[in-house]
Amino acid sequence: MPERNIQFLPECHADTALLRHFIPDHRQSIHILGCPEVAKTMLSSKAAAYRFIGMVDNDDDLDIRCKGFFKDFKLVTQENRVTVRSNFSTEQHIIVIDKAAESFLIWNADQVGVDLNIYGFSSMVKILRNQTKSPTIETDPNYLRLLADLHTRQAPGFLTLERILNDFIIT
Repeated sequence: MPERNIQFLPECHADTALLRHFIPDHRQSIHILGCPEVAKTMLSSKAAAYRFIGMVDNDDDLDIRCKGFFKDFKLVTQENRVTVRSNFSTEQHIIVIDKAAESFLIWNADQVGVDLNIYGFSSMVKILRNQTKSPTIETDPNYLRLLADLHTRQAPGFLTLERILNDFIIT
């Protein structure tokens, strides 16, 4: 099989900004609206040309909303609220972020003593979800600074995600 370009498929704007913090080349990622669309893209005819890596939240109804598409993806690793599942026959993968990007951020901030309020964000999941829902979060300077600071302070989930992303790019 010829080498295929990697294409990351983050399912929400907060995930897109998080991914692009580590992989700033926008050509390697496409924002997708929700996990059903991630699954649909992975099933599309483009799958033959790309090595798709979805990035989704760990919703309780993930497999139901995605019509069981991810049920054939086997657990590869689970560490610091980041999970990787792979379908080895299609060479497709998903990165599952905690319950949601917001709880992932809150947990990582707690681990390294970062106060989200300093950046203008709530440490309550529901409020933070509303704050990060808009497409503008992808370029929000406070959000981008929060991501950079969590990375600089070596938040465990950030280090794990960075390692996983690097592994996908290198292999």
